[in-house]
Amino acid sequence: MARLACCLVLISLCLSIVLEPSLALVEDLSNDSSTLHLAPEATPVASAAPPKHALVKKLCHETRKPRLCAKIVQGDKETLKTMNPITMAKASIDLATTMASRVGAHMSNQLKTNQVKEVSRGFVEACSLSYENAVEELNLAYINFENNPEKAISSLNKVDQKIVFCADSLKLTSQKEVSSIVETNKVILGLVQVAENVSKSQEH
Repeated sequence: MARLACCLVLISLCLSIVLEPSLALVEDLSNDSSTLHLAPEATPVASAAPPKHALVKKLCHETRKPRLCAKIVQGDKETLKTMNPITMAKASIDLATTMASRVGAHMSNQLKTNQVKEVSRGFVEACSLSYENAVEELNLAYINFENNPEKAISSLNKVDQKIVFCADSLKLTSQKEVSSIVETNKVILGLVQVAENVSKSQEH
C-alpha cells in the first residue's frame, strides 16, 4: 500500500503541474494539425484552453479504458482509493502511450509540412524519432506488464531513455517553439515512473 500511495502522489503532482499545457497541445492537434503550437509570450498556454473536463475527455478517448483514464486524470478519490496497483500502472502506461502517440504524430507532421524553423529542425527530428520508439516500447510494456514484469521494466527503462533524450534535444532549440512538448515530456516521465514502481514490486 505504501508503494501505491507514493505512485498516487506522484501521478497527482505530475498531472496537476503540467496537465493543462499538455492537454492544450492535444486540443491544438485535434483542431489544427498544420500549425505548430506556440505559447503567446505573455499568455499562459492554459488560458486559451477549453474547460479541463473537455480536454481530459479528448485525451482519454483514445486510451484502452477511456472512463477509467478520465477518473484517474481528474483525481476521482473513490476510484484512486479502490484501484489496485496493477490497474493504476497499466492505466498510466495507456495514458502515456496516447500522449506520446499524438505528440509524436504532431512533430512528424510539422516536419513534413516544413512548419519547424530550420535551426530547430534537427533537434525536433531527433525528438520525433524518440517518440516513435517510445510508443513501441510503451505498447510492449502494457502487453508484458502482468505476465512478464522483467520485460515490462526493460521497455519502461527504454521509454525513460527516449523521452530524456528528447528533452535534452529540445534544450538546444527555441523553448518558446516547443514549450508544450517539453511539458508533455514531464508528464510522460511521471506516468512511466508510476508504472515502473509497481512493476518492480511485481518481481518480488
